[in-house]
Amino acid sequence: MKKQDSFPGWDWDDPDGLAELLDGFSEQVATCGKLEPIAPRLPCDREEFLELGLTGIEFAAFRTAHPAGLGTDLAALSSPEATTEPGTLYRVDGDRSFTQLDISEPLPFADASVDWVYAEHLIEHVTMPVAVGWLREARRVLRPGGVLRITTPDLARYLVGYATEDGFLARHRRRLGMLGFGPPMPARPAFLVNQIFRYYGHQWIYDLDELRHVLTRAGFGPEQIRECSYRRGSRPDVADLDTAFRTDETIYVEADR
Repeated sequence: MKKQDSFPGWDWDDPDGLAELLDGFSEQVATCGKLEPIAPRLPCDREEFLELGLTGIEFAAFRTAHPAGLGTDLAALSSPEATTEPGTLYRVDGDRSFTQLDISEPLPFADASVDWVYAEHLIEHVTMPVAVGWLREARRVLRPGGVLRITTPDLARYLVGYATEDGFLARHRRRLGMLGFGPPMPARPAFLVNQIFRYYGHQWIYDLDELRHVLTRAGFGPEQIRECSYRRGSRPDVADLDTAFRTDETIYVEADR
């Protein structure tokens, strides 16, 4: 059986038509084995975070890999017995904390509550006004000396790959194929550039200058912003949250509070 036959109706040339199918794959990820309410409300200030053993927040993470991190996501997380609701703090699979948050709204935490904020491949999923508002809120909840680390697809890497035919787009296509959703992508270079804009709910694609732009609009000083690399940064425990699967396309940036 051809792989295409396993995905009836799948048409890579119709991103709007595939949006619902791709959303279905995302829903399959939003599950866990055990989900327990920890508290009927979220921690507010730094003291309450520390009482819960939490030092920072990872956005777009159903189960953060940081043992002292609060994982958050817009989507609900479900176990066989329960589904999360906004405003409640949960324990996931017995050893991680999670709550449901919408980054287009003000964060429900006090100023200077946490030491670090991390988000991998999140900012490209929201419009620029939402991104700036969220970054402003992230800066607000960081303590002085805290760090924000964000990663996102690097527009420059795609365009260099397209212009120079250096093999990046072909390697990236093979990597995406390993995810297992949908038949193999077309190998056309223009398609492989377009997919980073048109698929997965992406709203805005960044290079280093564009990230500097939104971070400065959010209140970070130019001298506080720096490009980093995979699992290299001012806090090893936060930089270690980077996943190896996305290194081919990713730009890594930190901003100090």
